[in-house]
Amino acid sequence: MNIVYPVYTQDQYIRHFTPGKWWDSLYTWDSGFIGIGMADVAPRLSADVLRAYTTPPGAQSAFIHHGTPLPVQHHQYLELWNRTQDRRMLADYYPRLRYYYDFLLGRVEGSTIAALPSGLLKSWDYFYNSGGWDDLPPQIRVHAAKLQARAAPMVTTAHAIRAAKTLRMAALELGRTRDVAQYDADIARLTRAVQATAWDPATGYFGYVLHDAAGRPEGLLRTPDGENWNRTLDGVQPLIAGITTPEQTRAILANLRDPAKLLTPVGLTAVDQSASYYRPDGYWNGTVWFPHQWFVWKALLDQGEGGFAWQIARTALGAYQTEAEASWTSAEHFEVATGQGTGWHQFSGLSSPIAHWFQAYFVPGRLSTGYDIWVRSQTIRPDKRGITAELAIHSARKYGFISVLATIARGERYRATWNNRPIEAIAIHDGAYELRIPLRGSRKGRLDVYASKDRPTV
Repeated sequence: MNIVYPVYTQDQYIRHFTPGKWWDSLYTWDSGFIGIGMADVAPRLSADVLRAYTTPPGAQSAFIHHGTPLPVQHHQYLELWNRTQDRRMLADYYPRLRYYYDFLLGRVEGSTIAALPSGLLKSWDYFYNSGGWDDLPPQIRVHAAKLQARAAPMVTTAHAIRAAKTLRMAALELGRTRDVAQYDADIARLTRAVQATAWDPATGYFGYVLHDAAGRPEGLLRTPDGENWNRTLDGVQPLIAGITTPEQTRAILANLRDPAKLLTPVGLTAVDQSASYYRPDGYWNGTVWFPHQWFVWKALLDQGEGGFAWQIARTALGAYQTEAEASWTSAEHFEVATGQGTGWHQFSGLSSPIAHWFQAYFVPGRLSTGYDIWVRSQTIRPDKRGITAELAIHSARKYGFISVLATIARGERYRATWNNRPIEAIAIHDGAYELRIPLRGSRKGRLDVYASKDRPTV
């Protein structure tokens, strides 16, 4: 990681990790990913990064904002907890993350992200970029046509919902039951807004929603030929929020899996290749970026799509390794046509998803989850020959299963139980397993992964 010191903000100097070492400025969403990467290898430094970008309630700023106001810090908060089960960290950072969240919901004085009458959120007042994707076609169209007051993307509302779900789990752990009712109301209201206005069944994507002068929704942002402008990764964001219907989930997964649409030999492209506005030579339009693939990867685990999640991670690891061996650089993004890394050549912040995937699939003694599992405790068996964990499942899905990844010592065949009942343990490779926990039945309990010749702990 690239460290810059001193950086002065909020009346103090901070140690700052910047995504590119030529820049000493603050970067909100990039630094959230730096913190996610550090959660695996240096939790204390990850906590420092999280503190540097969040503020106590009542501070002059609800969070440290530079660039895209995408709340990756809430994802980092969940990763830190699920890695460490550090209750002091959980309690200390909760009010800071809640303050940040309240700003996103328009409840902090000075925030102009308050919901439109449709209930959707937009953050154009703070930055031109909604999700980090500079030349994403619908975003470019919004600014070219001066539609900022009328157009709501999916990413802002979707990540506000996901932040609410993370804080809800933290509130339950901390006994802050009064907060839970507020999160439940917010999640329900924002979900209704998305479902009532944004789904485009003809394409299998959610769209940018246009509003009239009174703020009422009047349809999706479309090209002059009537095509949904949002056949992009922004159009799949409600999957990350965990609010899609079964039919919507199937359509989105079909787009993600389709090599003529989002799936490429180097990963998920930010723009559907079959869209009329796709370009092979753009910055985001026509290239592969790992951070947004990380969001999708987590959502796939929540959907029980462990095999597809492994495909996404394996492809990214291979693309990154090929480029690193060829150029000794840490590329910003990857071209679909060539598979080569491009952009800034020392973009360390965006290597964090790579480090995270490597830990999740190749480092023994590791349990990895999607967004909807809260790890209350975990114990690694001697010689990393198994894992025992107490989990709480918060998925909105009622049927099927949710996937958890376990990496353990190689050279053994492993089994798994959930509340002492056998569950599927699918070998991804020697030492890595996808564990399928049924969603019917108890949502809290004990996961035990053990070598076949060992007896499970009672």
